Amino acid sequence: MKHQAIVRHSDQIAPIDCPYGTVRRIVTGGEGNANVHVVRVTAGGAHYHQAYGETYYFLSGSGSLTIEEDTFTVGPGTVAFIPAGKVHALISDSEAPLEFIIFGTPPMSIDDERAAPRKPL
Repeated sequence: MKHQAIVRHSDQIAPIDCPYGTVRRIVTGGEGNANVHVVRVTAGGAHYHQAYGETYYFLSGSGSLTIEEDTFTVGPGTVAFIPAGKVHALISDSEAPLEFIIFGTPPMSIDDERAAPRKPL
């Protein structure tokens, strides 16, 4: 599928409330080469995506990211790749939110069963 060029500004996309903060879905639903979401949260409960990998690029805040059994310190400039099917969770180490960009691949609607967050068994 050939995509059109996309140029968007995150401050022009309305934030969507999520359990621990907000998400701005800048490019989503298969519009480009990856879903691009800007997230501001204090925590993210343990979950996985059946067939959707995520790359996080942290902009601000500090905290920890757990992927399966490993826990990593995160902060501005940290990049993390989370393959599809891997359980992951994160938490801020203060009341300040973690702000990061998610590049999700393959691009698809977050409502697609393959991309939707699932609780671990």
